[in-house]
Amino acid sequence: MRTVMSTEHVPDAERLERFREVLFQDSAPAAPYVDDDQSPLQGKLDVGALGPIGFLRLISSSEARRGMRRGPELIRRSDPEDYRLTFALHGNIMLDHHDRQTLLRPGDMTLLDTSRPYDAWHPIGSAGFLYFAVSKHRLPLPRRYADAFVGARLSCRSGIAALLRTVAGQTARDLGTYAPDEAARLSAVLFDLVAGVLAHELGVTGALPCESQKQIMLQRVQGFIQRRLGDPGLSPATIAQAHHISVRTLHRLFEPGGCTIGEWIRSQRLDRSRRDLADVLLADQPVHAIATRWGFTSHAHFTRSFSAAYGMSPLEYRNRRPKA
Repeated sequence: MRTVMSTEHVPDAERLERFREVLFQDSAPAAPYVDDDQSPLQGKLDVGALGPIGFLRLISSSEARRGMRRGPELIRRSDPEDYRLTFALHGNIMLDHHDRQTLLRPGDMTLLDTSRPYDAWHPIGSAGFLYFAVSKHRLPLPRRYADAFVGARLSCRSGIAALLRTVAGQTARDLGTYAPDEAARLSAVLFDLVAGVLAHELGVTGALPCESQKQIMLQRVQGFIQRRLGDPGLSPATIAQAHHISVRTLHRLFEPGGCTIGEWIRSQRLDRSRRDLADVLLADQPVHAIATRWGFTSHAHFTRSFSAAYGMSPLEYRNRRPKA
């Protein structure tokens, strides 16, 4: 179930209470507050789940300081024993948690522990954050390692942390579109990526289960490929070299998914091409130019591959779009 609540059509005096009603549906509720009752609160709250993982995105603005506080009383009322991986989207977040006071800026993240009190607030102006819940019991990493990061600031601007932020953000946007088997696989990926980020920061990647290490490497490889789909020179050899693994190991990473690495690259290129063909803003671009942009060097090969994948030629697909 997904709940989206906006203050746009809510009277000023009722907005804080509406936020409270939604937040208190969470398994680890936190109480929202605004320092100045006379300062209108504006914002949007988006809450949903991907299998066992709960997501929450909150964008707000006010001329007064506002935040969310989870104290001992709320912890006694309900504690799922989760970590909440929290990303600062824009604006600053001040966090008081686990004997730490932390400033989070866009591109930073932190770990909240639902079993410990915290107070997270924004100064005046606009700010937003995204968090998702990770069960302490399902995280494939000894708890003592994760606890080291509770309330601490971590950068997610590069490396595996940036990959985690990208996957989490995309998942949060697409909640409700995943089939049950897709949701299960993606949940497992997120658990592995969280463990991978924390283990990498501590230099204890060897503490991760072998399957988690493989999944993390697969996600890194797929992210690398996604960023270079337009490169016609992209190949198993260049990908393996960039990740310091053998080509044989690279092929093995893709075996559980039921396709080869070449098939996966082709499917991603075809999907990007399909999206561009359906984009009215790109209607003046020739089909061959779109194919070239996504790494196809032969127009004939592109047309055959596209027709096999979608049951019609690229031009026929483009012409299905309603005319302006």
